[in-house]
Amino acid sequence: MLVGVRVFIAVLYSLIGLSFVATTGALISEFRDLDWLTLATFYSHLFLFFPLFGLVALISFYMPSCVFLDMYWRHVKYGKPRFIFGLIVVAGLAWLISQAFLGSSERSIWEVRPQVLERDRTSLASCLQTSTCPRLAALDALNNVRQVSQSRVGLSELAPNCDRDPLISTAADSAVRRFCFASTPYRSDAQSPLSTDDACCRAQHSLVDAVRRLAGGPDGRSITAQVHAYTLPLKVFFLLTLLVISIMLAFRRRQLEAEYSQYMYLIERGVLIGTVAVLFYPIMSHAFLQSASLLYGSGAGSNYRSTASVLSFLFGAWALLVLFFFYRRRDKEVEAIGRIGGVLASIIAVLKYDIIIDYFIRVAGSGAGVTNVLLLGALCLVALAAIYYKPTSEFSVPAAALAVLAASKGLSDEFEGLGDDQA
Repeated sequence: MLVGVRVFIAVLYSLIGLSFVATTGALISEFRDLDWLTLATFYSHLFLFFPLFGLVALISFYMPSCVFLDMYWRHVKYGKPRFIFGLIVVAGLAWLISQAFLGSSERSIWEVRPQVLERDRTSLASCLQTSTCPRLAALDALNNVRQVSQSRVGLSELAPNCDRDPLISTAADSAVRRFCFASTPYRSDAQSPLSTDDACCRAQHSLVDAVRRLAGGPDGRSITAQVHAYTLPLKVFFLLTLLVISIMLAFRRRQLEAEYSQYMYLIERGVLIGTVAVLFYPIMSHAFLQSASLLYGSGAGSNYRSTASVLSFLFGAWALLVLFFFYRRRDKEVEAIGRIGGVLASIIAVLKYDIIIDYFIRVAGSGAGVTNVLLLGALCLVALAAIYYKPTSEFSVPAAALAVLAASKGLSDEFEGLGDDQA
């Protein structure tokens, strides 16, 4: 493999990795006196995913990326111009997508300078002495979500219905009263006043307008927002690059085995672990969407929230492609992965996807505490260690996974033997 290839990928991925750390680092530095952890966990898809699971995926895909570039540079017909053209296209798409997200009319709370948020908090402090307000201060409303997320599992039923179908009667909805995170101070004794959906939606709209106004005022934009604007294209470029590299490696499997057999273990292990790490992104994204619906409403003004479901579908389809095409020659393991996937799919079908998200909000979303973040960091360290750990035998499905499969539906004698050998 060319030394220049390794150097190019190392430099590029180092810049991307720095962008992951820079945004979260800016948040911690700027909001250290305003409980930065509450902001980081509420927006966990940005401030927790990238410096944790994003770095795992980045390191996991280092060797596959080197092999991909070396293969196109040396062994693919017209590989050099094709690679350069593809790099330009991906970079252009990353810039366009990032500009679309940044151009949303809806602004996040962390985009407002801490000093401005403090003034907003002080001006509405009198509301805390009454039962409800036209809207709470942004930080007080955010703290509402955190307190409730830590005290219960399940927030979806608390979101007001602000997008009603004009062809459906709303008489029944008008009788429903819920706790309104945007207008009512939370009380742990369960005595907080409840509001109608109409009243809560008005408070949400008022909060969204206020945050937009604060962020757009003179000197209202935070340093974190500026860092995010500069680094977002690199984050989008990273996700698009992983999609392209894994897909192309999957379809060029035979050429990989012929030209890079000595690197196949690291390629397979890196792609698999990196794919699993990236799949945390749509889950954390949906956890954010559910929390955001309590403060911001439906998200009509957010280009990101309006497209999140499509992004989740694309990531899910990509993961299936990697598992069933990139590993298509490992029949035994593909069969085992398929069975395990069937068991997991059955569990998810029984519990419902919303319930999975509810639990994820508690452990890696707005309800997460310092312990949860440290456990996520430990999980990422284990994943990094697994990338380069090579057992004496050929790479195979872990015995623990086979044990789960055996408990759920039973294994064939062949897989039982495999599990015994690994135990």
